[in-house]
Amino acid sequence: GESETDDKVGLVRLHEVCPNVHVMKINKRPTWSSIQEFRQILKSFDPDVVETFKAGAQYHSLYGGIGHNRHILTFYRGISRQMDYWQELKYRLKRVDVVVPNCQALHDIICKSGRVDPEKVKVIYDEIDPVCSNPDAVDATGLRAELNIPEDKLLITNLGNYSEWRGQDITLRAVKLLKDNGFDFHLLFCGKETELLHPLVSELKLEDSVTLSPYRRDPQRVLKITDILVNSSTGNESLSGALLNSQAMGIPAVASRMPGFDESVGDQETGILFPVGDAKALADSLSFFINMTDDDRSTWGSRAHKRAINMFSSKARVRRRLEVYQWAMDR
Repeated sequence: GESETDDKVGLVRLHEVCPNVHVMKINKRPTWSSIQEFRQILKSFDPDVVETFKAGAQYHSLYGGIGHNRHILTFYRGISRQMDYWQELKYRLKRVDVVVPNCQALHDIICKSGRVDPEKVKVIYDEIDPVCSNPDAVDATGLRAELNIPEDKLLITNLGNYSEWRGQDITLRAVKLLKDNGFDFHLLFCGKETELLHPLVSELKLEDSVTLSPYRRDPQRVLKITDILVNSSTGNESLSGALLNSQAMGIPAVASRMPGFDESVGDQETGILFPVGDAKALADSLSFFINMTDDDRSTWGSRAHKRAINMFSSKARVRRRLEVYQWAMDR
């Protein structure tokens, strides 16, 4: 992995499932020593499949695998923007047996270039956090008080790190429209660098209605206290983990009508999709849920939970991955 800090909880879980685990830290740019270390792992482990997600791992598997016995090489891609020539090149290599987009929309983007063999592009949906698959087991006692969010306020949450393309400004402008029309609720932004939204929050005079929280390692607890999840991204995402996990937790979602988001959210079934960048449409969609009774929102949430479990559970992902492995081995 590329993380600077160890995910100790994740490593404990991993060793519980599979005791024979080798953990190697890598950077995006391979070095001669890191490639040599990776080559030694390949030599000793002799895998049937090498499955890589981040760019750093992909480059290590390409360079470190040169000269070794042939194994199935699987590359993932979860970014929705169009690929340039150099990005496409690594997916076109014959050594790369399978290219895995995390949604059908991204599958179409990859195949549209005409240079990646469509036969080897296989969709495997991302999975929900297993903790979120059982909302009743999540304890968020005291979290509203910790975040200074009134207990009696309906809570709308935007879960994600700050970025210009995440459209947090669109969410704030939609909230301003709703507040000016007398709607009573609270908005929570939770993620890295959300403090950068302070100037716009002040400009719109929303200080009393908005909480900016840093990134937390317990997003399932944040979702537990949430009534409506909003994602107003304008690009660069395909399948949003926040959307998948919120629906697994039984929370209806309002999201941009972007490629991939229309697969994450069942429009008019588990949530509402609105035109990208349209603050007025976002406000209208949010008001639809705000005006609902708790029981009606719960009905939407129940459908969201059922759909998330059927499409994005660990079991569904494992089944699909095994199908793709078998296809590659049969070739």
